[in-house]
Amino acid sequence: MIKGYRRTFGFNAGMSAYWFATSYKWFILLFVLIPDKVSQLVPGGEKTAAWGSIVGFGAIWALIGPSIFGRIYEMSNGWLSRRGSWLAVGAGLTAIAVFAIYGSSSLFAIGVAYFLLQVSDDIGTGPYAGLVADTVPEEHRGYANSFLGGFKLSGQIISAIAALVLSAKFPDHPDYIFIGIAGVNVVCALFTVSTIRGLPNAERASERRSFFEDYIEPFKHYDFRAVWLNRFIVAFAYACMTINALHFLQDMLPGYRLFSLDLKEAKMAANVLALTISFMGIFGAVLSSRIADKVGRKKLLTVSALILAVAVLPLAFLRDYTSIWLSLSVFGFGMGIYTSNDWAIASDVLPNPDRAATEMGAWQSSETSVQVVAGLVMGQIVYHLNVWRHGAGYIAMVLIASALFAGSVLAVKAIRGSR
Repeated sequence: MIKGYRRTFGFNAGMSAYWFATSYKWFILLFVLIPDKVSQLVPGGEKTAAWGSIVGFGAIWALIGPSIFGRIYEMSNGWLSRRGSWLAVGAGLTAIAVFAIYGSSSLFAIGVAYFLLQVSDDIGTGPYAGLVADTVPEEHRGYANSFLGGFKLSGQIISAIAALVLSAKFPDHPDYIFIGIAGVNVVCALFTVSTIRGLPNAERASERRSFFEDYIEPFKHYDFRAVWLNRFIVAFAYACMTINALHFLQDMLPGYRLFSLDLKEAKMAANVLALTISFMGIFGAVLSSRIADKVGRKKLLTVSALILAVAVLPLAFLRDYTSIWLSLSVFGFGMGIYTSNDWAIASDVLPNPDRAATEMGAWQSSETSVQVVAGLVMGQIVYHLNVWRHGAGYIAMVLIASALFAGSVLAVKAIRGSR
């Protein structure tokens, strides 16, 4: 066993705390808070295109950001050679960027603040991305990844609950939600920094090559391309749904009654759906954690893709909030299975484990790059189809997402270096 890693609940919880904070931040910001600010500034049908442009342009940096900071970390000496230093700096700058988003009063200001948030996030995520591959033995990666997946989903759950509670209890203080996001990021980053201080850091790069050479190197390997493509497809389908979720509810549903409970407004309804997806995801993650290292990650990724494709398809035709809630409950279960296996399977097939931070940063681009496509392209598709016929853009969005989830199975089957 690699020195320092311990297969205990406390250790893996501490190691995963940073990922909890990352999920806490992005989930509520992308699902509800920033789309709501955009809809207040652009209340008409153009809001999907405006929000899509902000996401798309902001994500262009994120294509290379994690790898850039991962590579700098691997080639640095002194305090910059410690993974924890990057997490601490990234968390601090993230807190500043979150407050900048809250204070934004124009689309341009939101776009600038969103870009700053992306950069701040990548400062920590780049070095952090190689943590499992650098420090966790292969036979324990399924277990470690189940914690990452579980904490990611827990972050979503708690952020949705916090937003619901704070909105209800302090309706005149929306700033409390943003203060909570900033505080959670700093506290969780410090918890992870404390936990991983005994783990080995990445070995210093002995061969000096250009960033471009290091970035494209893993893409020369078949398995890495297959894993990257699988995550890209799933993340793109997921982004299509989440980026436009609030606007879908606002434009397509006559009301927001969950069984006998009237949620009254789209913002509250979106928070409840976010909470449901994440809560059900915990069940999928727990199931996966028990069998991942025995059954194999490829089988679980295949099962999750089929669940996601079937669960999301009815949303193209349902206009009843309760029915949508039931479909997304199943969707959340499938997403939990997926998130508990994607990081581990990527760690399995890294071409050069000694450069895990750089190569896992390149793998992270599979998720961030979809925001460019889903934002700039899907936002325009939804807007123009909705202009042509009311709701046509949202229907197309759901059908595309369902087809992509199903199609991701082909990328899973192409992976050779993991089972």
